[in-house]
Amino acid sequence: MDPSQDASQTVIAVAQLAIAVGEPDANRQAAASAVAEAAEAGARLVVLPELCDSGYVFDAAAPAAEARGLASPAAGSVTLHQWRSLAAARRLVIVGGFCELGADGRLYNSAALVDASGTRAVYRKAHLWDSEKLVFTPGDAPPPVVDTEVGRVAVMICYDLEFPEWVRLAALDGADLIAAPVNWPAVTPPAAQPNAAERPAEVIKAQAAAATNGVFVAVADRCRAERGVSWISGSLIVGPDGYPLAGPVLADRAAVLTATCDLPRAREKKLSGDNDLLADRRPELYTWAPDKRVAAATAHWAARFVANGTSYPDFQATMARIGRWDDWCREWGRTGQHYEQLAETAEAAGRLVTAGEAWRRAALCWHWGKFVFTDHPEEQRAAHERTVACFRRGAATLSPPAEPVRVPYAGSTLAAYLRVPPGRPPVVIMIPGLDSVKEELQATAEHLLSRGLAVIAIDGPGQGEAEYELPIEPAYERVTTAVADYLKGRDDVDPDRLGVFGVSLGGYYAARSAAYEPRVRAAVELAGPYRWDLDWDLLPAQTRTTFQHRSGAGSPAEARERAAALTLQDAAARITCPLLVAHGGRDRLVPPYHAERLAREAPGAELLMYPDGSHGLTNHAFESRAAMADWLAARL
Repeated sequence: MDPSQDASQTVIAVAQLAIAVGEPDANRQAAASAVAEAAEAGARLVVLPELCDSGYVFDAAAPAAEARGLASPAAGSVTLHQWRSLAAARRLVIVGGFCELGADGRLYNSAALVDASGTRAVYRKAHLWDSEKLVFTPGDAPPPVVDTEVGRVAVMICYDLEFPEWVRLAALDGADLIAAPVNWPAVTPPAAQPNAAERPAEVIKAQAAAATNGVFVAVADRCRAERGVSWISGSLIVGPDGYPLAGPVLADRAAVLTATCDLPRAREKKLSGDNDLLADRRPELYTWAPDKRVAAATAHWAARFVANGTSYPDFQATMARIGRWDDWCREWGRTGQHYEQLAETAEAAGRLVTAGEAWRRAALCWHWGKFVFTDHPEEQRAAHERTVACFRRGAATLSPPAEPVRVPYAGSTLAAYLRVPPGRPPVVIMIPGLDSVKEELQATAEHLLSRGLAVIAIDGPGQGEAEYELPIEPAYERVTTAVADYLKGRDDVDPDRLGVFGVSLGGYYAARSAAYEPRVRAAVELAGPYRWDLDWDLLPAQTRTTFQHRSGAGSPAEARERAAALTLQDAAARITCPLLVAHGGRDRLVPPYHAERLAREAPGAELLMYPDGSHGLTNHAFESRAAMADWLAARL
C-alpha cells in the first residue's frame, strides 16, 4: 500500500448489474459503465457480480455446452483484459466473476482480482450451488489474499460466504476485506415469517461473516430476471462490526454503492475488555471427531461401495451428512430415494433402461444403509425390503436379465438371481459374504457373463432375504448342494460344468463347497478367512455385531464361539478341484496369512496375492475380477 495514501479514506464500491446470459459484450459494457461511475465517486476498489461476463442461467437442456461457448482461459480473457485497462486508467482494483475455461479443459466459476499490473489472482469457486454442479468443476484452492494498493483483499464467490470455515481461512490469512461477487437467487420467505422488512438470510450471513471475523465484506449482487430467475439484489458493504456501511439495495435495479472504509481497522481483532476474535479461539477443541463406527465404515468400505456400483460423488455426499452411526441407514436411504425418484420419472416417460439403472442404484444405496446396521432393527429391515424391491424393478433391464428364482432348501426356499448368456453355458454359483447380498455381486457377475459363464447369485442362511429366518450356516456346502440340485432341472445351463465364487466370508463358504460338494469343478475364494475367530478382536465393531445377529448368538461371547465353527482346518485338505485363493496383502479385515495357509493346505490351490490389495481387492477391482473370471472360464 502507498504510505502516502490515507488508508482510512479508502472508498470501496460494489456494482449491482443487470446481466444477460449469452450477451458478453453488453455485459462487459455494463461493467465498464459501473466502474466509471464508481471511479467518479472516488472508489479505489470495485466489486462486480458473479459470472458477470457470461450470465448465469444457462440453457437447461445443455447448460455445460452453452457455458463452454461463453468461457475463455484467464490468460486470454477479453473480460480480464478490459478490467486491466479500466484499472490502469482509473487507478483502482477490480474484483469480478467470469466464466473460465481451464487449461485442463474443465469449466470453472471463477473470480479475478485485477489491477493496473494485470491479473493478480484467479479464484475458482469451491462450493458450487445447485445446478452449477452440472456445469462447473469446483475449485480446490483456498481463497487468495492479495496485497493491493488499497489493502489485503480476499476473493470468494457467493455460496462460499455461507461456510464459516472458508471465511475464517481468509481472516487468518490477514484479509482486511472480503470481495464477494455473488448471484443470489430470490427466495420466497416462509409463510410463518411474512414480515417484508426482514432481511434475506444471505444478507444476514454476509453481515455475520464480517462480524465473526472482524473483516470488511463487499458483496456485488445482480438484478433483472434472467430466463425466469430473479435475484435478491442484495448488494452491500459491511464493516467489521457486522453493520452495513452501504446497502443492502434489495431492489430490482442497477446500482453502484460506495462506502469509505478504514481497512487497517480490520487488523485489530480486539473487542471490549480483554477479548480478541482470533486470539480467543481454541482450535484444539474444534476438531470434529466422528462416531468411531462411521470413521471405520469410511476407512473399510469406500472402495467397496464404488467398485460395486455406487458413484464416488454419491459416497462423498452421503458420508458428509453422517455424523453419528444412528444417521447411517437414514442418510443412505435419502440417497436411495433420490434414485427411486429418477427411476419413477424415467419409467413414466418410457425410458426403461434409464429406469432400470436408477432402480439398481437405489437398491445398492438401501443395501449400504442396512448391511451392518443392527442398532435399530425396524429401520434396518425396512431398508432391506427397499433393497429387494428396488433391485427387482431394475433386474429385467440387465443384459442378460436377472431372473429371480427360488432354490428349495431345508423345507424352505432361498432367493437367488440367475443370469444366463446364450448357448447352455457353464454356471457359477456366486456367494455373498457376511454383510453382502446377491444384489451387490452383480458388478463382479458382469466379468463372468462377458466370458460366457452363467451366474446364479444367492442369499444363503444369514444373508439378504434369508437373514431374518435362517442363521449363518458353517457347513455352507449344504447350500451349494441345494443350488446344484436346482440347476439340474434347468435346460438353459450346463450343471455339469459348475463353478463357485465367494467373497469375504463367502470365500470361506466357497472353499467349504469345493471341499464337500463333488460337483464343483472349480472355485474362487476371494478374501475369505481360514478360521473366522482368529482375528475376532480386530474386526470392526459393526462386523462383530452383525455376525452376532446373523448367527443367532445371544451375546458377544457366544458370537465368538460360533465364529470358531467357521473353520477350514479339516476342509482344506479335501479341496482337490482347482481353487484360486485371491487376497490382498493389506487386507485389514482378513489378514493375508489366512489365504497363505489355505493355499498351502489345499492340494488344488493356487495363490493370487496383490501386495497392496485391500479387503476384497476392491482397490484392484478391474484387474482382480478380470483375472478371476479368466481363471474360471478357462477351467469350466
